[in-house]
Parts: sequence; structure tokens; C-alpha cells
Amino acid sequence: MLKKGIICLLPLLLLINLININNSFAYKNVKSVKSDSSSKTLLDFTKERITRNFEDIITEHEIIKILNEKGIKKYSALSFPFSKKNQKLKVYFIKIIKPNGDIININLNSLRTVTAPFNPEAPIFSNQLLKTVQLPGLTKGSIIDYKYRSTVMKPYMKNNFFTEDYFGGLSPLKKSVYKLIIPKGIHYQYAEYKFNEKPRIINGSKDTALIWTMRDRKKIIPEELGPRESVIIPHVTVSSVKSWDEVAEWYAHLTKDQIKPGVNLAKFIKKLTESKERKLEKIKAVYNFVAKKIRYVGYEFGIDGYKPSNVNSIFKNRLGDCKDHATLFASMLNRIGVKAYPVLIPTTEIPDMNPVMPTPFVFDHEITAIKLKNGKFMFADTTSNVTTFGDLPPMDQGRNVLIIAGGKGITAKTPIFPAEKNNISTKEYATVKSNGSLSVKTTLIYTGAYNMYKRYLYSSTSKRKKRDGVLKDILNITPNAKLTGYSFENGNSLSKPYIEKISFSAKNYSEKNGRLAIIRLPLRTRTILSQLTALNYRKYSLRIGYNFSENSVVSLKFPKNYRPGFIPKDIEIKNTVGTFKTSYTVKNNRIIFRSLFSVNGYKIPVENYLKAKHLFNAAIKNLKDQILIFNESKR
Repeated sequence: MLKKGIICLLPLLLLINLININNSFAYKNVKSVKSDSSSKTLLDFTKERITRNFEDIITEHEIIKILNEKGIKKYSALSFPFSKKNQKLKVYFIKIIKPNGDIININLNSLRTVTAPFNPEAPIFSNQLLKTVQLPGLTKGSIIDYKYRSTVMKPYMKNNFFTEDYFGGLSPLKKSVYKLIIPKGIHYQYAEYKFNEKPRIINGSKDTALIWTMRDRKKIIPEELGPRESVIIPHVTVSSVKSWDEVAEWYAHLTKDQIKPGVNLAKFIKKLTESKERKLEKIKAVYNFVAKKIRYVGYEFGIDGYKPSNVNSIFKNRLGDCKDHATLFASMLNRIGVKAYPVLIPTTEIPDMNPVMPTPFVFDHEITAIKLKNGKFMFADTTSNVTTFGDLPPMDQGRNVLIIAGGKGITAKTPIFPAEKNNISTKEYATVKSNGSLSVKTTLIYTGAYNMYKRYLYSSTSKRKKRDGVLKDILNITPNAKLTGYSFENGNSLSKPYIEKISFSAKNYSEKNGRLAIIRLPLRTRTILSQLTALNYRKYSLRIGYNFSENSVVSLKFPKNYRPGFIPKDIEIKNTVGTFKTSYTVKNNRIIFRSLFSVNGYKIPVENYLKAKHLFNAAIKNLKDQILIFNESKR
């Protein structure tokens, strides 16, 4: 069962590995998800009571049957999270029922209090603790039975509650019940996701109880490049908040004493921007400073999970999490006369915001909105120190958001950038000699999501590892390739595209048979495309996460005493998923190949999946086509 928690705002760099290291497409080693289950949930019972003073008391009773070794490993320990500042935890019992009926009662004194695991890539410090205990003697067929209560003593938003409940996890489910008790007269609204059954509502003299029940649900099988688990597991959200303006007013109150620049910050802003003549140049200077110089570190203590730090301390210490980044950026822009506002956003890691269901609970990130002269908004995320101003990390695109414009909440949607925005442009000059050897010089220019990923590699990977990655890539072209040169440009720039220059050679590249020589253009054939569409059908949409394109020009020089005998036909395939087209021209002793591959891959609906399969497979087949040339001197 998943329960609510304070906002946990992670930087882009934990998510940017969605982009394949081969400079193309998302996720490598794609495979179908196995459907075997490690456990079965026999009972998932949650009773949640909201008191008159908005304490939130949650009692959970879980009964889980272990099915195999994987389940034994998964449940070798239990952990119960809680916050030492605003939350109480009581564990009633934990017991193991063996297949022969023997019962092992876990001694509750063996529960140890530990701090939540620390991730050095996302340095977030919080007061969250774990009560944890080892479960001995688990075997196949064992049943784990435990019950606990968690009490949040003070609401984050005064005189309001907001909560959610997930009906089990991915495992098969026998019975799940969620019972929410609300004091009579308190406003509430709810929304169900991935199921349609309405709650049974019991109106008492003092309370209203809402009861959702789910029975005999099969295992939920996610798909590679499909929606996240939190999206496909049935769940319900309940909130007492009446409007997004209430959320905005609450958040604006949290930040009102945090956003005014002090003397030192004001002087710095003036110095940073005074030499810039145009407003856009000033904005970019501020953006680049916050993105590059404010290190990502989060402090998530109680209400500080929502409340940003003071902009002057963020500036002084040069660190902060995403809400600190967004607040400092907006504050600095406002200082130079640019209207900018904090934006609460759910990244693609969680369900999207429901515009008709006001609650601050649905956000896990914060960015910034800049109001343009035409009244529209431009969005920026300074937590990504590899993203050019005007671009957005893939995780921020296409999401419903709440702009905090003072005490007013404005709902909007972030843009989904077109395929040409996320582009690899390749220019390749290749020469095949009479002895069959190959030499290649390549220049690759990256923009958008690819640019972000390459900049990330620049800052996090040694030059040797980068070089090894390039060598692995060219070995896919020909097994005996030798890397003869590798360099890159603009790795630390937020204004210029990342550029790679690669040269390599190979012996015996072309195959000879008498007068005939067989050549394949030295393209990086994207075999991962077939893996992306390996399934015969999909239950969920295919989500590569961003639209993308590749433009390639390959100039292949062959010996003067040869002439082309066979050149593949030009093709163009176009459908709602994307476009793949190629063309060949011959000039003197050169074959010039041009290709465009463009895919609307942000989200490919189930009904378009077969079109994606057709497009990708056609691209692979065509890129493997060979060219025949004849030696005219041998007649």
C-alpha cells in the first residue's frame, strides 16, 4: 500500500538516464516484463480517520502470502516510515504463519529505529525515520500478518486534509478495503483512478464514512516504456480543498517572508545583469547562475517539505532543492522587472494533476513560470544544470501544473516539444579504398534531450569512459574498427549545442567477389528500435518520454575504377507516429545518403502501436541495405 507523504523533489539527473547512451532513443536492454508473482495480497485493509482538528489517523492491516524465493527475499524485512516531528507510529503485531500452521510472533522490541536510506545523487535530508525488523523463517507458502497505526498530528494545510490510497501493489489481490471517516459537515471530494466502483457512503450523526472495496484482482503487469506503477495501480484521492486558489493562497503564505532579496543578493543581481542590454539576456544570465551555481541539496523537515528556504540563505550557501531553486529564480527575475512565479508540477514519475481535484498532494516537483508580453507563460527548470534556457527536461513536459500567482492559482499545461527540438544531426565522410579498408570522420550535433544527456555525461563521466562508449558504438558498425580520434565541444555550456567529433578506421570492411564489392553505409543501425516494439500488442501506451529526430548525411567515397551497380531505392514512410525517409545520389565517385527519422515518441497510444512497429522495423531494414559497386578495370 502506498500512502501520502510530503513533497520529495528530485533533480533531473536522476531521471535523465532515460536517454540511451548510444545517442538515440530511450532505454537500453528493453525486454518484456515477466508476469510471475512473488506474493499475493490476501488482505489490504486501511482505516483512515480525520479528526475535528484535522489529525490524520491511519490504521493498516496487511496479510500477504509468499509464493516463491523472490517473495522471501522481498519480505525478509519490514519497514514502517514515520516523521519524528509530526507523526506517531504504533505497531500492534507482526506474525508469520507457516505452511504447517505454526505461528511465529515477532517480538516488537526487536524493531529498530533507523534513518531513511540516503541517496548521494539526490542529497535530501529529512526527519523521516524507519521502524524496521527482520522476518526469520520465511518459506514458500508462509503468510505475513501485521497491523500498525500512523498518526499525523498537525495538517500541512490549516483546516484541510488531503489523502490517497492505493489498492495493493502489482501483486494479485484477494481483498482490499479503504475506509475513510470524515467529521460531519467538512467538505470533501474524491476521484478514482483505474477503477469505476463508487464508495459505499455511511452518514452517521457525527461522521461520514466512505468505503471502497476491491476483490479478486489479478496481478497488474507493467510494460517496458509504459506508465509508471503509481499510474496503473487503482487508487483514490480525497481532498477537502475547495479550489486551486486555496492551494495558491496557502503556498503564497508559506513563501511571503522567503522571497525578498536582501542587500547582498540585490547587489549581486545588479552586477550580474547590468551589462546585458536586452531583457532576454538578463533572464538567461540569471537562469544560468541559478542552474549552474546553486547545488541541489534538499531539507525536507515537516512543513519544509513544502516551504522553500529564504532566498538570501539559498544565495549565501549556494544550495537548495527544487522549490528553493524556483523561488530564488523567480525572486531574482522579479527584481529585474520580469514577472515570474513558482510552479507546482507532477513529473512523469507520478500520476498527472487532475485539474478538477484541488490538492497540493499531487505534486513532486517545482519549477518556474515567466509571464510573456502576450500573457502566456514560459516554463524553466533550474534544478537541471544541463538544460538550456527555453528547453524543459522530458520529465516536466506535457504535465498539468499550478502556477502560484500571488494568492491566485492558475492551472496550465507545460509544452511537449516537437521532434525537431530533440535532435541528433550527423555528418559523416567515409572512404572505402580498393583494398576494402574503411576510414570515417563523423561530426554529431545534439540538441534538446540529447544535449542534456551529453552534458550530463560530460560532467559525470571520465573522458576514457566516454571514449570507451564511442568505441563500443563503432564496433557495432564493424567488428574490427579502430578508433583514431575523439573530441567534444561545449560540454559545460548552457547556450551552445554539444558536439562530438569521431574518426575511425577498419580493414576488410567491403566484401569482394571478383569484380563485385559489397558495401554497407557505416551508419549506427538502431537495433534498439526493434526492442522498443518487441511486444505483439500493448495494454498500455508506449512512452519513450519525448519526441525525437535524427538527420544524417553520409558521403561515401569509393575508388575511381569502380562504379555503382546497385543502390537501394529512396523510401518515405509516414504515419501518425513519425516519418522515415532516405535518398541516395551519386556524384563522381561518391554516394551521398540522406535520411530523416522523426518520431512522436512522447506518448504513443495503444491504437498507434502497430504503426510504430511498422515504422521502426522499416527503418532497421532499410539501414541494413547494402550497396554493390563494380570494378570497371576487371572485365
